[in-house]
Amino acid sequence: MKIRSNYFIYIWLFLGTCFGKLVAQNPSKNRPNIILIMMDDLGYEGIGNYGGTSYNTPNIDKMAVSGMQFNQAYAQPLCAPTRVKLMTGKYNFRNWEAFGILDPNEKTFGHLMQDAGYATCIVGKWQLQSYDPPEYPGSEYRRGTGMKVDKAGFDEYSLWHTSHTEDKGSRYADPTIFQNGKFLSDTKGKYGPDIFSAYLNEYVGRPHNKPFFIYYPMALTHGPFTPTPQSEDWKDPTKRHDDNVMYFKDMVEYADKIIGDIITNLEKNGLRENTLILFYSDNGTPQSIYSKIGNKTIQGGKGLTTEAGVKVPFIANWPEQIAAGSVSNEFVDAIDFLPTILEVAQVPIPKNFHTDGQSFLPVLKGRPSNRRDWIYMSYNPKPGWDKDQFADAEFVFNDKYKLYGDGRFYETASDVFEKKILTTANLSPNERRIRDRFGVIIDSLKKYPSYGSIERLDPGLDIVVTAHARIDLVAEGFNRAEGPVWMPNGQKLLFSDVPENKIYQWNDLDGLSLYLKPSEHMDEGRDYKGMGSKSLTFDLKGNLVLSKKGDHVISRLISIKDSSNPKFEPLITGYNGKKFNSPNDLIYDRKGNLYFTDFSFGSAKEKSEIGFNGVYFFSKDGELSLLDKSLKAPNGIALSNDNKILYIADSEDNQPKVIAYDIVKNGIIENKRIFFDATKLRKATIDNQSLGGITIDKKGNIFIVAHDGVLILSPNGEHLGTIKTGKKATNCEFSDDGRHLFITTNDCLLRVKLRPYTM
Repeated sequence: MKIRSNYFIYIWLFLGTCFGKLVAQNPSKNRPNIILIMMDDLGYEGIGNYGGTSYNTPNIDKMAVSGMQFNQAYAQPLCAPTRVKLMTGKYNFRNWEAFGILDPNEKTFGHLMQDAGYATCIVGKWQLQSYDPPEYPGSEYRRGTGMKVDKAGFDEYSLWHTSHTEDKGSRYADPTIFQNGKFLSDTKGKYGPDIFSAYLNEYVGRPHNKPFFIYYPMALTHGPFTPTPQSEDWKDPTKRHDDNVMYFKDMVEYADKIIGDIITNLEKNGLRENTLILFYSDNGTPQSIYSKIGNKTIQGGKGLTTEAGVKVPFIANWPEQIAAGSVSNEFVDAIDFLPTILEVAQVPIPKNFHTDGQSFLPVLKGRPSNRRDWIYMSYNPKPGWDKDQFADAEFVFNDKYKLYGDGRFYETASDVFEKKILTTANLSPNERRIRDRFGVIIDSLKKYPSYGSIERLDPGLDIVVTAHARIDLVAEGFNRAEGPVWMPNGQKLLFSDVPENKIYQWNDLDGLSLYLKPSEHMDEGRDYKGMGSKSLTFDLKGNLVLSKKGDHVISRLISIKDSSNPKFEPLITGYNGKKFNSPNDLIYDRKGNLYFTDFSFGSAKEKSEIGFNGVYFFSKDGELSLLDKSLKAPNGIALSNDNKILYIADSEDNQPKVIAYDIVKNGIIENKRIFFDATKLRKATIDNQSLGGITIDKKGNIFIVAHDGVLILSPNGEHLGTIKTGKKATNCEFSDDGRHLFITTNDCLLRVKLRPYTM
């Protein structure tokens, strides 16, 4: 008996040890499951527990009553900026590319949770791989460039809108759903949100040997506003795709039903107590929707930066971990979910991963926390189809005050619609302290330092460059930067550093890098010191065309294996058998004809073979003709938007001026005239700078380098104002959407967002 007793003791100890090891090896026993649900287009006023009286949301309300309700939760004004921010834990200015695009090189919370040993699943709406329809300008460079769902860090998925906009199909009745590598073929007569929630619930019910993280970005309640299976009109299949705001109520209530089904399924599978549910929304309610809080009517503010656009519901529910009936006034932003989820999963933030967020797990646990008492937003939904109607913005706020990056300051506690700007003269000492503190926060989160100033000479400038425009110093350290050109493919700027024989590339996400070196042919035995490409442009086929100072030619880049091995071919080598002085600025018209200037500036040591400075036309058929040889210093060149007027900046010392010609037909110009005389301006400059590069905006306003910066002229030649760089500028160029002007100076690259905070 004694031996037998010891035997059972040993067996019990052995089994206990093994069981303990199994528990340790099975994280689902001691780490919680996490489900993050994000509604689409529903502000806080749509939820009953927040005081909303327009819609019945009993399941969501019950989550709040038995969990924690946050009264200061915020999202970006539109969905894609919120989704990028939420999934990466970063402010948009760090990784925003375009609407509907998530940089495929980013790490999402899906990747991080996989690394943490979680099973991961996503269902619902994706819309982060491609967005623009083919006809939208610049779409050819963005379509399909975002993150693919199978590379986003989720083991399984069931999603709508996983690729091109025109292929997305319905998200509701008869939906188009991409599930684990293939499109479902049996969705006729079905409802998309039912398919998503059914997949989620089936996934939850499977045996798991590790905890799960499920991200459910809902399709509901985004438009179109269509019947749900609980709507009376659903019974008529011909009405299932009808779009009418009267169905919005049904959609909110169906979303609540789905959330109730998810909770019931967790309970059925014995997982409720060990599952944290986070319920959030991606932005405010659409502006076409009017809801009520009590007897007060609230208009939706989706897309706006006011409270109605950014304040959203957020409820956290975790039985026995979060005290029932808790209410928090802590500030929560989309960036905060990633670090919170990782802390809940009991894993640290990777050392090589940056997040701007702060975990709110201590708040959930009822512990003291030292979190920020403000929200900062960097919001820019462009570029993207149908997004020009929205204004980008930068602002910081708390529960009482709000400061925009342009200096507008509001007491939002009493002025929720932001109608009355608080002036400096009327601020109390405390308000001054708050405004100054908010200003420090904005400045600390600016990506680039501000530089220079804008001189406003005419009220007409406000339409071209708003009073809120800021000059950013985005790169520096060059010998003489020149010839910038915007490259739509890659959304980046190329520019030359002439003495260094280099071409650089820059964009907002990747910063500055070498594009190619050398930018000149390097014949053995020839001194190329101080020589390199000057101006750059693209032909209609997208080939880079360069004016070459050292070779006296205009060349075309034909291949570039890497930055050190470019290959060029001469395009234009001279005129009448004689080499050019120094081909300068160049521009293609809509038909593929090239206009360029040839100016001996900087080449005084070499005797001119041609004997004059000229303006030239090179037809798309390869014929070169001289347009004008009378100008002493033809420099910058531009074409009017209708290609009917040619502008030349004549940098002559005694009378710098802009010359205009009418283009009669290919290679023929007439009616030469002085469009703008800059003589007086030149005499007033710091270094007697003359005129340089020219570019024209979409409304025909002319931007021309001169006067220690860039002059802005109306289409009629009126001097509206000057972007003052404080140093010698060399050239300028627009981004393809016309919202940014880039300015090269000798040693730096500047960028001006011309119309921030405006549509």
